[in-house]
Amino acid sequence: MLKKIFSLSDKGAKDITWGIVCMAVHNVSVLLPTLLLLYVCSGLLSHFWSITPDTPSLFLCWGIALLLLLIIFFVYKATYNKTYLAAYEESANTRVALAEKLRKLPLSYFGNRDLSDLTSTLMDDTATLEKTMSSNIPQLFGGIISSLIVIIPLFFFNWKLSLSMFICFPIAIVLLAASYKVSASANWKNRNAKLAVSDGVQEYLEDMKLMHASPKAEAYRLGLEKKVRRVVRTSMLDEVVVGVFLSLAYNILRIGMALVIINGTAMLARGEIDIVTFLLFLFVSSQIYNPLTNIFFNMGEFFHSLVSASRIKEIEDYPSQEGDPTVQLHHYDIVFDHVSFAYNTQEVLHDVSFTAKQGEITALVGPSGCGKSTLSKLACRFWDVTQGEVRIDGRNINEVDPEALLGYFSIVFQDVVLFNDSIYNNIKIGKKDATEEGIIKAAQMARCEEFIEKLPDGYQTVIGENGKTLSGGERQRISIARAFLKDAPIILLDEATASLDPENETLIQEAIGKLIKDKTVLIIAHRLRSVEDCNQIVALKQGKVEEIGTHAKLMEKKGLYQHLFELQRKSAEWSLTI
Repeated sequence: MLKKIFSLSDKGAKDITWGIVCMAVHNVSVLLPTLLLLYVCSGLLSHFWSITPDTPSLFLCWGIALLLLLIIFFVYKATYNKTYLAAYEESANTRVALAEKLRKLPLSYFGNRDLSDLTSTLMDDTATLEKTMSSNIPQLFGGIISSLIVIIPLFFFNWKLSLSMFICFPIAIVLLAASYKVSASANWKNRNAKLAVSDGVQEYLEDMKLMHASPKAEAYRLGLEKKVRRVVRTSMLDEVVVGVFLSLAYNILRIGMALVIINGTAMLARGEIDIVTFLLFLFVSSQIYNPLTNIFFNMGEFFHSLVSASRIKEIEDYPSQEGDPTVQLHHYDIVFDHVSFAYNTQEVLHDVSFTAKQGEITALVGPSGCGKSTLSKLACRFWDVTQGEVRIDGRNINEVDPEALLGYFSIVFQDVVLFNDSIYNNIKIGKKDATEEGIIKAAQMARCEEFIEKLPDGYQTVIGENGKTLSGGERQRISIARAFLKDAPIILLDEATASLDPENETLIQEAIGKLIKDKTVLIIAHRLRSVEDCNQIVALKQGKVEEIGTHAKLMEKKGLYQHLFELQRKSAEWSLTI
């Protein structure tokens, strides 16, 4: 059950089972000194009340105490290893497993989730489960087992005093169940409020430049402050709701100790029990409520962790992109066969059909939002089509493992992603087994050397988060260098030279001309003059193919392409006039 709820691995489930067992043994072991104390007290009392004194040996008592101390130490050590250390290892494995799972999900999944939400799941929710697995679950179930081990023999020993001790237990259980019902919604409200704050802080930091220039910066800050205050309210509500019920259960449960004293005194006065039995129940009642109380408080934490567990399980249960990793492709025509695609329920591509042939350059053009970038992402299976097929070498790419498929693609998108690492390693991402000579050659082809030579550590210069120390053009050139290094048979270029100055754009286009020889090339272009020499131009409008042909043929048709081309020409002439 726990394995299913918390998405545990086989080893994690086994470790947590042993952790529960060890915790139960530990709870019982810490009661053993109570029995020693009872033995000493009964011996001392017999010295005064018995005809034959039965005073326990001092050396025997010290020997037993030392033995009990060693038992408790070794049991605690085993408990620590099987709870905390095992939980930390399982938490690390959970984070890695989640990262692997996210890597295999289609990009459509990320379109429906905020980055801060996913980050919170990877960090906060896993940390919550780490605490739950390391302490709450072992203490909860270990406490239940150890309590039963103690309670059951007590009922055989004297059922009247045992009943007095635990008569309030059912009431405490009812209160605990009520706390779960009431706190479930409060837990989710608190979690959602924290997510809203996390999302707001991230947005605030990302848009800091805009905030400084906007007259509404103060209003946005006040809105963020309002979200923070809401977290305070929901957190207090969450704590109060759970705390009230648990405190009531805790205090009602401990009424049993008073009942043991009252009933035990009466039974002792009537001669129904002896002093040793009375002392036994007094000592046990002073100790037994600690694990029982821990059960209640850990049950509250357990209920709270179910929210995090459900969020992690949502990612685990989301369908991954699957495929055969052994498929080998030898011909690289990309066939779009009656392809349709929708973001959630909004369809953005409608019955698109064309072929991007190997050895040719196919350009995708059209107004913003017509589906150009979406088509390129469908080609490399960042998303899966809603209807129709995308085929390479006659194989439906949905049958190919996504990572194996991406091995055939070199991609340069307009939105460049760089890592907080050296330039050398950022280029090497394009090909993990690349040589230093190959990396330097790719950088030279992408015109990177002219700015790398000016950096203090050259290729080993760390460029910051997403290359924040570089200009847009420099970041773009590193991305192009990756494509040169990979040298894959299919190339996707999404405005690859958009951030470059005219001189570097010309030089890189010449280098790209060498790169694309005998390969399948799919170009997304906004500046139509850059695609005049393409073998095929696909003009899109509102997610549909409007025209297909060469530049000359499409200009003759005087349709969408000719209209867009003339608009850009007039805009360029107007800019030159200014």
